[in-house]
Amino acid sequence: MNNDEVILSIDHITKEFSGTPVLQGVSFDVHAGEVIGLVGENGAGKTTLMSILFGMPVIAETGGYGGTIRLQGKEVVFKTPFDALGAGVGMVHQEFSLIPGFSSGENIMLNRELEQESIISDLFGPRLTTLNRKAMRERAQQRLNQLGVSISAKTLISEMPVGHKQFTEIAREIDRDNVRLLVLDEPTAVLTESEAEVLLKSIKALAEKGIAIIFISHRLHEVMEICDRVVVLRDGVSIQDTETAKTDMQAIAAAMVGRKVEGQTAERTARQFDETILEVKHLWVDMPGELVDDASFSVKKGEIFGIGGLAGQGKIGIPNGIMGLFRAGGEVIFKGKPLDISKTSKVLSEGIAFVSEDRRGVGLFLDESLD
Repeated sequence: MNNDEVILSIDHITKEFSGTPVLQGVSFDVHAGEVIGLVGENGAGKTTLMSILFGMPVIAETGGYGGTIRLQGKEVVFKTPFDALGAGVGMVHQEFSLIPGFSSGENIMLNRELEQESIISDLFGPRLTTLNRKAMRERAQQRLNQLGVSISAKTLISEMPVGHKQFTEIAREIDRDNVRLLVLDEPTAVLTESEAEVLLKSIKALAEKGIAIIFISHRLHEVMEICDRVVVLRDGVSIQDTETAKTDMQAIAAAMVGRKVEGQTAERTARQFDETILEVKHLWVDMPGELVDDASFSVKKGEIFGIGGLAGQGKIGIPNGIMGLFRAGGEVIFKGKPLDISKTSKVLSEGIAFVSEDRRGVGLFLDESLD
């Protein structure tokens, strides 16, 4: 989309942590309705740059930054994320910032609640106005529908698969009336291919409405598909700022790593498997948002077994049920013996491990050390 209005101008941004340079003179502009792909290896400086833009406290706490940021021509220095939000900058981070006990709609409308007057408020003043929950739910549902996904605004965040949480985060940001710039940090990382396709279409639709978008991703084929330009960071330096129509994935990858990247074709040979190590018969799992009704399959020793499907269709419910994290039934046989899936501890004791997609909620004790 061609538009001369510059929404964001990043001019010679520098940042260091404890004397170590992290960003070194990074500069680029983002126009209204333009989708910029911001790419680079881990540690290239992408997250730090976006933390500066969004006013994250860690930046001020570590000595601030150098350079200038202009939003619609006006120089800005955001001290908090609330300053950025108030100026029309929305951001969806890699880690979710949703309230688990609230519904999707309540999270979307948080701090923008709609009120309705009543006889009590007429008598005793505006402090006794009540929330117009119906209007709030309808507005939140409109934002979810705008993204092209089938998610009910009534569903609790705690009962949602990770993919639906991501869409809820994005719906919350686009509901802000003044949003002019939207930063998406790895938004498709937790999505299936089909879900990612829906999101990419939604991003294009938002750009057509004039919203400027910074799209951070390691999936270069997605960058090539939806971005108008791509900015490559390497070791805190802006290496390349090119129209996507004038480059390709190999050139972008080479700019990211600093050397030519040769294409490789993986050769696959058929492998033979004999021993059945896991057998699942008529499994059902009562996992909210990921119900499993009747799943049966077997896995051979040494085999890599994949389970695919859209969010909410049960693919996440199957491993969660087998691990005893949600109420489940059916028959699970492991190494020739029935497996008690009523308690997670019993499943773990049999030598079955589980790496959850929900690393914050299930996978890690965030307040504990690695050891």
